[in-house]
Amino acid sequence: MNNEQTDSESILPESFDRRQFLAEYWQKKPLLIRAGALSFLDPVTPEELAGLACEPGVESRLIQVNESQTKWSMRQGPFDDEDFLSLPQSNYSLLVQAVDQWVDGVSAMLGDFDFVPGWRVDDIMVSYATDQGNVGPHFDYYDVFLIQGMGQKRWQLGQRCDALTPIDQSSGLRLLKDFKAVDEYTVSPGDILYIPPGLAHYGVAVGPSITYSVGFRAPSWSEILSGVVDQALDDLNEDQRYTDPQPSLPRHYGEIPVEVISDLQQKLTTLLTQPERIRQWFGQTMTAPRYPLEPDGDDDSAAITIDALRHQLEQGMEIYKVPGARFAYYAGKDAGNARSIEFFADGVSYSCNENCLLLLQTLSAPGYLMPLPESIKNHAFSDDSTLQLLADLYNQGSLTLD
Repeated sequence: MNNEQTDSESILPESFDRRQFLAEYWQKKPLLIRAGALSFLDPVTPEELAGLACEPGVESRLIQVNESQTKWSMRQGPFDDEDFLSLPQSNYSLLVQAVDQWVDGVSAMLGDFDFVPGWRVDDIMVSYATDQGNVGPHFDYYDVFLIQGMGQKRWQLGQRCDALTPIDQSSGLRLLKDFKAVDEYTVSPGDILYIPPGLAHYGVAVGPSITYSVGFRAPSWSEILSGVVDQALDDLNEDQRYTDPQPSLPRHYGEIPVEVISDLQQKLTTLLTQPERIRQWFGQTMTAPRYPLEPDGDDDSAAITIDALRHQLEQGMEIYKVPGARFAYYAGKDAGNARSIEFFADGVSYSCNENCLLLLQTLSAPGYLMPLPESIKNHAFSDDSTLQLLADLYNQGSLTLD
């Protein structure tokens, strides 16, 4: 799909203060942002969403609830036409993940949320619900902006939740056993409801309704720790083993001296707190694509060399970011106090020199509809390191030529 949305369109009102939002609301408390005078045009229709849900490479779910709103059921996609024809007129929701990867107009919404780093964004899930359709009372471990499209939805916000909150998973969903509504809002097209992590919420469609959910990546500390440990393990071998820190006569045959534990703590701290190790894991994890990206071409022979890429660009070919590609970079100092730049593209890390910084910033900006600017192409002609990086990114499927 290729629903265009111009750069001038905005879904956040001019009065929205980004600095104030980050200081007072982000990860702290909810905020309802009314559309005001802004008009909202859905970039995707219910029929197009259903079409996406039938594709084998797209993650989707159908959730139905009974009339009394007490029992939910869930089916995973991909679906076919018969699945939709057999549905009732009300009380169901269709959820499709990462629609920003498939629909340009949905992806364009991310430009309004550039006050949050791009590597924090996960995807935009789009849900279509018939009257009374919903996914039940629940909470998320991540921030979410709920953008109302067509129709209306009644949102109830409840209590703060955590890992000890009683959950019912019998339907395949993580639903709250005891939801306590504190606030209630009815949202209309263009309204945006921000919900911080851990806050219970429950949204019920009032007539046919579309919601765009901008979700953010928030790995748990257990995931972070295990990831960094895995990075450390990759650097170790069987020759690296425990040695006695200060061999001496034991005070008692079975005693473990304080010095042994202190030495272990120091060695483990050294293994796990190396900045480059943490940086690599974090950058690769936060840019890992939700779905695998496929390079252009059918086999390895499609890999492009820098000479071939230079020729393509000289012939007028343009470079585009692939929908769904994720980029971030880290600019610091190395041991010699020189500028050290590490670039992360779809879970792969690259060491770059300062000549590539403008390219990295351009790639990390939101949006993929426009080609890389002419200045980037001109710079690549005179700098082989930039051209090589572009070729590598093309070969791994993060960039395309057109």
